[in-house]
Amino acid sequence: MVKVAAAIIENEGKILVCKRGPGGNCAHLWEFPGGKLEPGEDAFEATARECFEELDINIIPREVVSEYPFSYPDRDIYFYFVRADWESGEMFLRVHEDAKWLSPNEMDPDEFCPADREIIGKLKVEFTK
Repeated sequence: MVKVAAAIIENEGKILVCKRGPGGNCAHLWEFPGGKLEPGEDAFEATARECFEELDINIIPREVVSEYPFSYPDRDIYFYFVRADWESGEMFLRVHEDAKWLSPNEMDPDEFCPADREIIGKLKVEFTK
């Protein structure tokens, strides 16, 4: 099973989301930035590395807010969703076709990768407290 870490980066009540490019199960859908854990990495290290590699930003991972397995047609993935703070960097999109800041209530789960839809529901509950 592939392990993937995704960053929940909050700023002023909004969360950074990125739109995937063409190809794969999630072509042109929104997701939380991140990627596969490399051998020997934990979810915090992978989240920080992936955000730097994909977006040219430095983040400070704080806590795993949710984790669960998800099965896509071509593979099973275990997801870690990591709350993180933006530390530095001017965002530059290296692999995504767009990025924006949305509040959880502005997120339409149907526009996101299927594996991210569960965490959106949890974020909507958390942000309305």
